[in-house]
Amino acid sequence: MRVQDIQIGETYQVKVPQRLPPTLRHHIPRTHADFAADMRLNLRRGDRFDLTVTGIDPEGATVDGYEATTNRVTLRLTADQIELLDLPAGPEYEIDGFVTDTDGNEVTLPAAITYTVLPAVWLHPLEEPVPLASSTARFYRARVQAQATGMTVQDVARAAEDAQEYQRDIAGQALDSYRAEEWLRTAEVEHQEWLRISALMTDKAMKTYAPQSDPQGMTPHS
Repeated sequence: MRVQDIQIGETYQVKVPQRLPPTLRHHIPRTHADFAADMRLNLRRGDRFDLTVTGIDPEGATVDGYEATTNRVTLRLTADQIELLDLPAGPEYEIDGFVTDTDGNEVTLPAAITYTVLPAVWLHPLEEPVPLASSTARFYRARVQAQATGMTVQDVARAAEDAQEYQRDIAGQALDSYRAEEWLRTAEVEHQEWLRISALMTDKAMKTYAPQSDPQGMTPHS
């Protein structure tokens, strides 16, 4: 957002890039609160969170603010961890859950994390939807096609119903989580692809689905 459009006291969604700018990467924390904010911001790379603005620096085009926190965290798996778990290549993977100690007790985090000098361009209106990259949409469409291969039209219709139910479940979670909103976008893509394949099979009287017979057929890596 433009710094002149930001209002103190208002809450915005902050989109954190994967690579932080030098001013934040090389920042040396002076207090425990600074250290907590730096750690939290690094965990938020490539993600979004809500920030209530408490200060604005028009000259530096930065803002100060705070994030109300919980002990829920999302950690992205490294390439080595993905390989160790023998997960399919292609998408990135994350572990989403709660911070606990080794005895299983939930860790209590500070009531809020305070950030300073965040770039104003990272801020977006709360109502702005989380976009889905075209390459990601293509991957999930291809995955549905791979799953549908060899299925009958009845099987595909049932899969479309299951995809719709999953989409509805995720829609409820998306009200409280930007991560779930991203999952909702992929769920929508998968549901629509199942519906498209079902309509295609009915129209062409196909006994079983084959991507080779689909004008929009593809593979996950095509």
